[in-house]
Amino acid sequence: MPDDDDAADERRARLWTWIRDLADRDGSAVAVRHVCAVAVAVLGAADAVVYQASTDGSCEPVAVTGSLADRVSEAEITFGEGPALEAMVDERLVVAADLEARKWQVWWPVFAPFALAEGVRGVTAFPIVMGAVVIGGLEAYHRSPVAPDRERLVDGLLLADAALLVLLRGDFEGTGDDPFSDGLEARWATVHQATGAVSVQLGTDLATAFVRLRAHAYRTGRRLGDVAADVVARRVTFKPESGREPDAEAEQG
Repeated sequence: MPDDDDAADERRARLWTWIRDLADRDGSAVAVRHVCAVAVAVLGAADAVVYQASTDGSCEPVAVTGSLADRVSEAEITFGEGPALEAMVDERLVVAADLEARKWQVWWPVFAPFALAEGVRGVTAFPIVMGAVVIGGLEAYHRSPVAPDRERLVDGLLLADAALLVLLRGDFEGTGDDPFSDGLEARWATVHQATGAVSVQLGTDLATAFVRLRAHAYRTGRRLGDVAADVVARRVTFKPESGREPDAEAEQG
């Protein structure tokens, strides 16, 4: 943590100036995507993502800086394991310095190999909290192993605080200027729609339906958003069958 309140205020002001400068260049209000962009630069990352938590314990990405963060964050939610999820559940900073280390391979047996295959070696994840309430998480992906750096980690925590303020204000919608974040918003709207459809098909609550949707995406090796699009288009339906777990079946065209 910063040595004193003055140092913390100075660092926070510097980061906010950077965030506002990016927003000014875009000609827009400060948004979560600007916090993500500063996180990439400050943390020396390849890509970053901000998640927003829901009251049912789930979460979804609301801003990404590129395709790497888009793919890996979606996979993390699909698998139900990874640094950001752990940071949000435990309300603590998580630094996975090198995903090739046996510790992380054992801890995240699905996420770690996937992230490595995507070219991610290290991950830093910061919880976004307000008092005792978890609002979301900030996660940065690194192409090389992460050397824990106190100054950078402090900046990451301060950026998580900045993301909190923007999330509370609700400024995370797409603007038409950011293809990754705009596509992200549309994709997760489809996931929500598909979750509702699966809930009706299986006669379950939304949380259970989302688990089944994720399980099908994992089992078939497809992206969650693609499976959701098929459900919405009625190319895939979920049918409860007597004596077995509900499964997804492709409709015959």
